Amino acid sequence: MAKKKEGCCKKFMKFLFSHVGLCVLVALYCVAGGFIFRHLEQNNENEGNANKDVMTIQLKSILETFRDNSIAIGYGGDSCGDYGKEGGPPYKWSFPGALYFSVTVISTIGYGHIAPKTFWGRLVCIAYAMLGIPLMLLCLANIGEVLADIFRFIYAKICCCGCCRKKDKTKVVQIKPVAQEPNWNSDKSKIITAAPPMGTSEFTKIPPKTPDSVKGSDDGKPVKIIPLDIRSFKTQQELANRSQQVRGEPMIMDDDSDDEDDDLDEKKITVPLTVTMIVIAGYILGGAMLFGLWETWDELQSAYFCFITLSTIGFGDVVPGTDFDNPQQTAQLILGAVYVLFGMAILSMCFSLMQDEIIAKCKWVGQKLGLVDKDED
Repeated sequence: MAKKKEGCCKKFMKFLFSHVGLCVLVALYCVAGGFIFRHLEQNNENEGNANKDVMTIQLKSILETFRDNSIAIGYGGDSCGDYGKEGGPPYKWSFPGALYFSVTVISTIGYGHIAPKTFWGRLVCIAYAMLGIPLMLLCLANIGEVLADIFRFIYAKICCCGCCRKKDKTKVVQIKPVAQEPNWNSDKSKIITAAPPMGTSEFTKIPPKTPDSVKGSDDGKPVKIIPLDIRSFKTQQELANRSQQVRGEPMIMDDDSDDEDDDLDEKKITVPLTVTMIVIAGYILGGAMLFGLWETWDELQSAYFCFITLSTIGFGDVVPGTDFDNPQQTAQLILGAVYVLFGMAILSMCFSLMQDEIIAKCKWVGQKLGLVDKDED
């Protein structure tokens, strides 16, 4: 039983820290945060509006100050007693609003348009952020590497249009004929009548003392040569004829070392910075069009919001889902949270690709300047 429990625990931990497990864990963490913060802050929002009578008396005495302050805080004159009721203003701390707040916390965006005001809400927010931010960064790093590999593969196979083709593994080597043909009939004892089975073997390059004996094998790479099985010839004359026939013809060799070169060529493929910048710009423009349709923002305001959000600056001056009269507010908040999470993964992918490209460029410049050895990894 103990071994079964230990095996189940290992399988569970392996799944938990896999790509799918991390994504599920982040999603469940955000959902749990939505429930927690809604429970902690919604009651306070309701109780804070219960002192409407006292607030009205104070507002009558300072009418002019209230006018200025109401404009500053964006007070629209909604009836505070109708919060959460049909026809009344919705809660800011509804589940979609709390879910969106949880996403902005663990992604370090932090708009500030909605924030906990209770003691327990602020305390739980600190603990929630301390656990959620490392989890979010781990998930983004993991997903970013996977997306970068996928994008690099697509770029190499489609965008490069076959520029990075594999090398031809077949090498033709010209063997120079010997000065004098051996006399096969002079000494019959030199002919091997029985030999063990011969397989393929590895040969290195010809030593430097005979540089002209083989053409085309001066690169030092091991080549595979298929030997001739002389047992297939029945008579000495057939062997002599075969030797005369192949003399002077090129020999075809299979160079296995090219397999390693092909792997290195695929590893050296990097995506240009312009392509990654186009991907980022395309995602921002796509989000700008989407939020422009939802929130009736102009193009600049929508693009401004997407950039400030994905760069985790998060000023909070432009936030979706604040129009309480919009019946699609809930769907907009949830889709906005999805846009933020997926956008962070796209940025992580692009940063990984940009890092590889910058490192490759720096190595190339260092090699040209003689600061880095070409054989150095």
